[in-house]
Amino acid sequence: MKLSLVDEILIAREMKNEKTVAFVRFALFSVTSTLDSLSYFGWFQYTIVPTSLITVGLDILFLIFATLVLVFLFYFPYKPYLKFFTITLDYFIIGLMIFLDPTILKGNGLIYFIAMTSAMFVFQFNLLRHSKAGTIYGAILAFVYFLVVSIGLEDGYPFDLIPMMFGLAMMLGMGYLTTVSNIEMVKEANAKQMMERYLPSQLVSEFYKNKAQLEPGGENKEVTILFSDIRSFTKFSEQRSAEEVVHFLNHYLSRMTEVIFKFNGTIDKFIGDAIMTIFGAPFKRDDDALRAVKSAVAMIREIESINEVMANPEDKLQVGIGIHTGEAIVGNIGSDRRLDYTVIGDNVNLASRIEGLTKHYQCSILISEATFKQLEGKFSDEDGFLIREIDQVIVKGKSKPITVYEVVCL
Repeated sequence: MKLSLVDEILIAREMKNEKTVAFVRFALFSVTSTLDSLSYFGWFQYTIVPTSLITVGLDILFLIFATLVLVFLFYFPYKPYLKFFTITLDYFIIGLMIFLDPTILKGNGLIYFIAMTSAMFVFQFNLLRHSKAGTIYGAILAFVYFLVVSIGLEDGYPFDLIPMMFGLAMMLGMGYLTTVSNIEMVKEANAKQMMERYLPSQLVSEFYKNKAQLEPGGENKEVTILFSDIRSFTKFSEQRSAEEVVHFLNHYLSRMTEVIFKFNGTIDKFIGDAIMTIFGAPFKRDDDALRAVKSAVAMIREIESINEVMANPEDKLQVGIGIHTGEAIVGNIGSDRRLDYTVIGDNVNLASRIEGLTKHYQCSILISEATFKQLEGKFSDEDGFLIREIDQVIVKGKSKPITVYEVVCL
């Protein structure tokens, strides 16, 4: 069974966290071994009961174990079941230390406090793994450990077992909820990061506010599609190295993306130097067509500012933009391993054909009659553009002529 991208990320994170746990374990036992050894040889005293040879021996034994686990994790392939082994050994080691280490005071009911505290310490230590299964397994072992230590070392001192078990259960439950919350946070952060690559941040926030999901499938929606393309880019790129072309494209596309996101457009895809953008998906608004045209005008102005810093006049960019409004299939299309949020249909092709006409008519922005009708009465000179009819033309794939309009930037 193939894992999802998020599951693969979580497994990779689990492996890193297991190494973190191993390193912390090694550091803790290194410090305790050093302190107990110094105390045993009389260099200083930090416990009420003097450190014995048994304490030092246990420290060295546990340090060897921590070292072996650390080496295994760094030099051998990680296996998810390894965490259950190390969780068990962590509880076993702490329990063995409490049973055998004479420096640990256990009388007057103190053992119950030690059992509770050490059970929670190991459990909290286990939470570094961010694993649901590991957290549940650690919680079960925490109960077993607490009962074994409390009953095994009890000295007849009265204590309330049920309330203590209830308190332990509450803390373990909070630990589990923390783990689940952290895992969900990773999933949401990953999904948000992927969505922000083609959606403006405000639309991503709207997704989460409405609890919408990007799942496989599609629906028919009326959308406004914008295609933009740099003219004669092949000639432009042939005169430069691959590194220069990539650097320029990244700079150009980044600036165009900022403009498109400003008008809440959804970037469908980059096709070399071309940009395909959708207005009206995933969320439809009454001014989709108007925002598409405003975005196109702003893109032309952004290109003019790019041209101002071009050293060679022959390098100045000329861009054609075509816009069309109509119904298309909108949704996540692809395989279970790779999905693209996109639009498909005849109206998408028509928008691309209209963009191609900009070179023929020597203009920057052309829109279809369907888009023009959506704009009637919704714009003025203050919006920074005028619209005039250009021609009726039969585009490839169509038997009837369509009317195209030029958007003139003021």
